[in-house]
Amino acid sequence: MSLKLLRSTSFFLVFVLVFTTCSKNDPSINATRLRISLTDAPTLLIRELNVDIQKIEVSTVESENDNETWTTLKFNGGVFNILTLSNGKSKQIVDQYFPSGVLRQIKITFGTKSNIVAVTKDDVIDLILDPSIQDGVVILDVTANLYANYISNIMIDINAAMSVYELNGNYFFRPTIRAFPETFGGTLKGVVSPKEADAAVLITKVSETERDTLFTVPESTNGMFMFKGVSEGNWKVHVITMPELGYKDTVFITDSVYTGKILDLKSITLKKIEDIENE
Repeated sequence: MSLKLLRSTSFFLVFVLVFTTCSKNDPSINATRLRISLTDAPTLLIRELNVDIQKIEVSTVESENDNETWTTLKFNGGVFNILTLSNGKSKQIVDQYFPSGVLRQIKITFGTKSNIVAVTKDDVIDLILDPSIQDGVVILDVTANLYANYISNIMIDINAAMSVYELNGNYFFRPTIRAFPETFGGTLKGVVSPKEADAAVLITKVSETERDTLFTVPESTNGMFMFKGVSEGNWKVHVITMPELGYKDTVFITDSVYTGKILDLKSITLKKIEDIENE
């Protein structure tokens, strides 16, 4: 099995600030209520991607020019099969009150129990932590305001297709992560058919200032796919399948994605190559 089998995977950590009416001694007064959830996109050839997360820390300041303070969140650690979470589904793993301020960085410490399981086999393949992440992964330049008595979500996205690699028969875990406020960018969604095409969706953006690629696999039940935190601008959408299935890949340019808006591509139907040749 090679890294090419990993079509897409990601998870989101959601930071939520909730307004509450509380007594004088309640710790929630003028505080952020911090919740963290996991979500993901499925992959066709990997049945499980079990990620061992042991610790989550955040770096905050009271204002933009203050010194940073690192805080360890109230999280007991665990192994999560993030492939069970896709296209809007999530799993909450942290819920706590947290002082308001400016969140600048997030650090995730991974354990040694991460593994993958292929669709065609029941073998569990252990993932070795890449030496560069032994002490954790710091996500820089998050910079989000955590206002008292407001809801504020920070999304953290792990791209598994770029986070697992093989070397000399061993499989290593080196996560590629992005982080963004939930209010950042827009949403791009659609529906792919037919189910038999087993399609994956890849969107790309190349501009003078930005290069970005996002992946997902539509829901097996209804073909729905969704990307959140998509930066403004034009994106190229690639709907791709395995050559042996006989369907023609589809590529097109979307209308512009706008912050706070949902761009719905509606239905995308892949055609059989033989049918196109007979037209």
